[in-house]
Amino acid sequence: MTLIIILLLVAAALQVGIFLYSRNLKKKWKNDDVLAKYEINSRSDLFSALNRRDIPEEDLIKLNDIYNRQEG
Repeated sequence: MTLIIILLLVAAALQVGIFLYSRNLKKKWKNDDVLAKYEINSRSDLFSALNRRDIPEEDLIKLNDIYNRQEG
C-alpha cells in the first residue's frame, strides 16, 4: 500500500513538473515569436509594423525576413 502511495506521489510530482516546464517553454516561444509579440495578424499589419520606429532593430530584421518570405 505504501509503495502505491509513493508511486502516485512521484507520478503527481512528475506531472506538475512537466506542466511547469511546458508553461515556461511556451512563454519563451511567445517571447521569441515577433508576430505574436506585436499582434500581427495580416500582411497589412506586418507592413505597418515594418514602418514603426519603436520596434527594436533585431525584431525588424525578423519581420522583414517574414515579409520577404511571404512575397515569393
